[in-house]
Amino acid sequence: MSDFPVPAEAFDDRFAIVGTTGSGKTYAAGTIVERVLQTKGRVVIIDPLGVWYGLRLRPDGITPSQFNPIIFGGRHGDLPITEHSGGIIGETVAGMAESCIVDLTGLGTKNGERKFMLAFLTSLYRKANGEPVHLVMDEADMFAPQRLDDKEGEAAKLLGIVETIVRRGRIKGFIPWLITQRPAVLNKNVLSQADALVAMKLTGEHDRMAIKGWIEGNADPAMAKEVLGSLASKQQGQGLVWIPGRGILDHAAFPMKTTFDSSRTPKRGEKKSTATLKPIDLGSLKERLSSIEIETKANDPKALKEEVARLKIEIAKGVKTGLTAADVNAAYLRGLEEGEKRAVRLAVDAAREAIKVLEPIAKMQVKTAAPVVIKPLEVKPRIIPKDDGLDLSGPQRKILASLAFWKSIGHESPSRQQVALIASYSPTSTSFTNPLGNLKAREMVTYPTPGFVSLIVDWEASVADPKGALFSVLPGPQTKIINAILQGDASREIIAERSDYSATSTSFTNPLGNLKSLGLVTYPSPGHVAMTAWAAEVLK
Repeated sequence: MSDFPVPAEAFDDRFAIVGTTGSGKTYAAGTIVERVLQTKGRVVIIDPLGVWYGLRLRPDGITPSQFNPIIFGGRHGDLPITEHSGGIIGETVAGMAESCIVDLTGLGTKNGERKFMLAFLTSLYRKANGEPVHLVMDEADMFAPQRLDDKEGEAAKLLGIVETIVRRGRIKGFIPWLITQRPAVLNKNVLSQADALVAMKLTGEHDRMAIKGWIEGNADPAMAKEVLGSLASKQQGQGLVWIPGRGILDHAAFPMKTTFDSSRTPKRGEKKSTATLKPIDLGSLKERLSSIEIETKANDPKALKEEVARLKIEIAKGVKTGLTAADVNAAYLRGLEEGEKRAVRLAVDAAREAIKVLEPIAKMQVKTAAPVVIKPLEVKPRIIPKDDGLDLSGPQRKILASLAFWKSIGHESPSRQQVALIASYSPTSTSFTNPLGNLKAREMVTYPTPGFVSLIVDWEASVADPKGALFSVLPGPQTKIINAILQGDASREIIAERSDYSATSTSFTNPLGNLKSLGLVTYPSPGHVAMTAWAAEVLK
C-alpha cells in the first residue's frame, strides 16, 4: 500500500468512517477529502458540528489554503441558511460545479435541522445532473437513525431520502461517505451499503457489534474476531482500512492534514482558535436566498391560519380593516387551493424525473437480445503439490501450493489476495476462506498480521515457470497492463496507451488498482507507475 492508506482508485467507493469521539475519524475523513479536492473532484459536506471550515485555511489557521469550498450557514458561512431554505440550497448546490460545506450549527433545533435536510437532500437528488459528487455526511446517524420514534413524520422521510441516495444514488452521480461515532445507532440498511470501511478506535461493545456483520461478510470468523478485537485498542489517528472489492485490508495511521484542523478539541487551558475566513462574493445568490424566509412564511399553512385568526379577532373587535369575515375565509381557501396546485406540480415534476431514469432501462429491455457467444474453455496450468499422503481436500492443497509458490520467490507472508490469486479463488469466497480457516486450525498456516498468511509446514510446489504461473491466473486486462509496464516505468497515461486503454476509463483504472492491491505494481510518485521490485524480478 502507498504512504496514504486509501488508494486514489478507491475514492469513488461508498465509505463508512467510524470511531469514538476523539479517535480521529473526522480528521482521517478530512485527509481523504483533501486528496479528492486535489484531483478536482466535487465534494458536498454536511456539517452538523461546524468543524469543516478548516478546509479553507492552511494548518496555521490564518493563511488561505488551495481549496475554496463555498460555506452555507454557520459562523463562517458565505451565505446564511434557515430551516426553510433547504430546497433552494439543494437546487443551487445541484447546479454548481464548486465544492461546498453545509453548516447546520445555526439552525438551532433538531426539528429545524431535519426540516432543512429533508428539503435539501430531496432537491439535491431531484436536480442532480449525473456528474460525480462526493456527499460527505458527518454525524450521519442524525439523518439516518436506526430507531425512529415517528415512523410517518419528517424523520422517517429524511431516512428514506438518505437510503435512496446511498442505495441508488450512483446513477445520479452520488458517492456517499458516512461518518459516525456511533455505528450502533446508524441505520443498518444504510451502513450495509458501504463498499469500504475506515474504522478508528471503537470501545463500545454495541458499536463494535454494529459493524460485526459487515466484517464477517468479508472475512472468515477467526479473522473477523481478530479485527473486531483490535478496534478497542487503536490509538488516536490509527485505523483499519478495509476495501474488500479492491483487496485492501490494512492497519494504518493517517498522515497530517494539509489544511487547518478545525475539528480539534482544545486542551485544558488552551485558547480555542478564532479563525476568520474571507467571504466569497456570491452576488445574486444572496438576494435570492434573502427572500426565501419571507416567501416561505407567506405560503406556510400554519402562518396562514395564524393570520386568519388574527384578522377575525380584529374584525370581531370592530377594527376597520376593509375586510369582512367572508373575505378572510375566501382568501384563506384561495391560499389552500394554490398550495394544492403547487403540490401537484411538484408531484408531476417528480414523476417526469422518474420517467427520465426508467425510460432508457425500458428501451434496453425490449431490444432483441444479442446472440450469446460461448468462448472455448481455456485450460490454465495449476500448481500441484507433491503427494504426501495427508488427508487434505483439493482446495486445501491448492492453498498450500500457493503459499509454497510465494515462499519460493521470497514472499514468506503473502496477502490473502495474493494467496487466493494463485489458488484461483476469490479472496472473500467461502471456497477459499473455509479451507484456509481449516488449515489454520490444523496449525499448517498462521496469520502473522491481519490480511496476511504464512506457511508453517514444509510444502513444495512444482512450478518451473513462476512468470507463467502468475500470468496464467491474471485476467487479460491485468496481463496487458503488466506487459506495458515491463517495457519500462512510465506515467499512467503512457502505460494506458501501451495497453490500448484510456487512462481515465474503468477498464484501465480498475485492473491497475487490483494489480497494486496484489503487490505487483507500485506508484513511486504521483501519476507514475512501476513494477514492485520482487514482481520485476519474477516477471522479467
